[in-house]
Amino acid sequence: MSVRFSVWSLRELTQRDLRVLVSIERGMINHEYVDVELISSISRLDSELVESILKKLNKLGLVQRYRGSYTGYVLTSRGYDVLALNVLVKRGVLAAVSETPMGEGKESEVYMGKTPGERIVAVKVHRAGRTSFKGAKRVRGYVGERKHFSWLYLSRLAAQNEFEVLRILWKNKVAVPEPIDWNRHVVVTSFVEGVELSEVPPLEDPFTVLQLIIEEIKKVYKAGVVHGDLNEFNVLITPENKVILLDWPQWVPSSHPNALFYLQRDLENIIDFFIRKYRLRADKELLLIEYMKMITKSDENQS
Repeated sequence: MSVRFSVWSLRELTQRDLRVLVSIERGMINHEYVDVELISSISRLDSELVESILKKLNKLGLVQRYRGSYTGYVLTSRGYDVLALNVLVKRGVLAAVSETPMGEGKESEVYMGKTPGERIVAVKVHRAGRTSFKGAKRVRGYVGERKHFSWLYLSRLAAQNEFEVLRILWKNKVAVPEPIDWNRHVVVTSFVEGVELSEVPPLEDPFTVLQLIIEEIKKVYKAGVVHGDLNEFNVLITPENKVILLDWPQWVPSSHPNALFYLQRDLENIIDFFIRKYRLRADKELLLIEYMKMITKSDENQS
């Protein structure tokens, strides 16, 4: 979905409307559907007023009503967008967001944004679990043993996880977008112009680009991180032929028991792409062994 509707909805809302949305969000921590009584209690608004506000929010597509043994409400993805964007606007991080996404993956959308100072930024909206909620729950290690959680919680954790690792990597001078701020499931970073490796026109010197990517992976590992899902779709090639590594919600620390497995898988994905597309005359297994040794050597020296 487009955040265009969320930005439009934000202009239509009062502070009381936002209080009701936040109250539903809080109620969803422990309830699949939040009834009017609980919304009224959390928001400290009269139940009749809450019901009136809920009709408005439902009409705007920000909440969804459930009728069964009781009537309850949940936030829609549009409603969650509104809460995140509202905070980022109030913080002075965002002044505008594009109507359509620049890019869209299975579990996220990326929009172009603008700060009050006219700086162009990237606005990434996490939609963790929208394609397969059970599958996302199974593979996301940062969910932990929590018994009840919603897609809101999963998306928020994905955003928080990605923002935290970007701060680590940016500090260690890894080629990633600069992290600016985040709220709920939305992460704001610097805007980087470039083309995905999978879509870039044929490279004049593909082996040199491969080496650049390996050097960045080495810096990532030295910073104590493994990407965990690196492939040709989240490596950006800039007009200056520099590489930028994107999409970090599945990262693991290099101390993780399976870190070397994920590191090897990342390397295999990248090597396979270059051999497949550019027909590099190289032995995949030898390259893999060489790169694994080169990347993990610095970690061994530090220990």
